[in-house]
Amino acid sequence: MYIGREMYSPLTDPARQRELFAQTVGRVEVETHSYCNRRCDYCPNVVGDRLGPNVRIKPAIWEKLLRDLAEVGYSRFLVLNSYNEPLYDRAILDRIAEARAALPRARIMIYTNGDYLTPSYVDDLAAAGLDYMHVSIHLKQGDKYSDVYVLNRIAEIAHRTGLQARFSQIRPNDSIIARFDTPKLEMETRAINFDRHGNDRGGLLPDLSPENPRTDPCNFVFQHFHMGYTGNVVPCCHIRSDRPEHAKHVIGNLDRAETIFDIFFGAKAAAWRRGLIHDRAKTGPCATCTAPVILNQPNWRELLQNAYQRHVAPLEGQAAT
Repeated sequence: MYIGREMYSPLTDPARQRELFAQTVGRVEVETHSYCNRRCDYCPNVVGDRLGPNVRIKPAIWEKLLRDLAEVGYSRFLVLNSYNEPLYDRAILDRIAEARAALPRARIMIYTNGDYLTPSYVDDLAAAGLDYMHVSIHLKQGDKYSDVYVLNRIAEIAHRTGLQARFSQIRPNDSIIARFDTPKLEMETRAINFDRHGNDRGGLLPDLSPENPRTDPCNFVFQHFHMGYTGNVVPCCHIRSDRPEHAKHVIGNLDRAETIFDIFFGAKAAAWRRGLIHDRAKTGPCATCTAPVILNQPNWRELLQNAYQRHVAPLEGQAAT
């Protein structure tokens, strides 16, 4: 992850934008359409606003995204969903194939609730170029986490797809992880107790908010590029790109911007990184975020604090004067 000086002020040099994007961004998430068939209590979709007519991403926005990623030879995680259900619209097969053609070295992934899975759909996804499918086990609306329900749901998906599930983790009343046996792609299923591990999604789900404000820094705003089906780009996956409560947190729209690089290195994105690299209490939608810092370096806190002191504190001093 790059945490140097250029990350905290607008960067306009095209060559440097592309160099740093390729260096620091390891996860690109994009919604290819709007619809989700579920209303889970621990998801902002609980209000049912994703149950209306399905809206696909504009071809021009999608093509611009692939063009820009191909330009830097993007080879890391490309996740083709967010708050939508990717398998509801079989056009996902075309989007996967197009992404595979444009980005032959990227790891193309989807997260699905599994409701639309069939043996032939698994085959079609693999043939299109999908590398990894995460089947999330969700509860019925109003239900509480139950190991028995989760195990039955995994068994049902295994029966419906004709695949055997091999369990790798069972933590009672906490989480269950298994892999489905298929040589065509990597396919994993996972259930977690959201009462214990849920996120309030930028304050949209106050019942999941912690008592104390967040003080930890955040690496997501340095390493992730997250875009909704409208082309709105937000700082991270915990902010809904199309909810009015989060409209002021949108950092750009690819339908209007020239490139993804102009958004990622624009003034709004830089301001988010300035506000999330320190160890002080966070504000806005980040104040109650419980997402962990995911960095490999054991001394990540020291590294981020040093970067704050070198690159951000002087900017704050200039603003104060």
